[in-house]
Amino acid sequence: MREESIDTVIGDDISFRGSLVYSNTLKINGNFKGTIQTTGKLIVGETGSLEADIEVGVLVVEGKVKGNVNAKEKIELKKPSELIGDIKSPNLEVESGSKFLGNCSM
Repeated sequence: MREESIDTVIGDDISFRGSLVYSNTLKINGNFKGTIQTTGKLIVGETGSLEADIEVGVLVVEGKVKGNVNAKEKIELKKPSELIGDIKSPNLEVESGSKFLGNCSM
């Protein structure tokens, strides 16, 4: 399996509030509150915590997300992730040990 490159990382010592719009791959290890719009990939690291409504191509969650998610391609919940909110995606992968509270539309 090929390792995908990450274009931008928001470190675990960063708290950010506002709107993010981008098109490549972003990894968030810190805290973010607001909205995210992307055709690319969003990775929420184990130390990452988001309170956001998200429109994304691919979402990978290892940390915590609170908010509604609309993914065009896929949502992956990896252990020990926690997602609270409603999700819409054509493809959903949930690893054992992940937590999801909300509604799912596929």
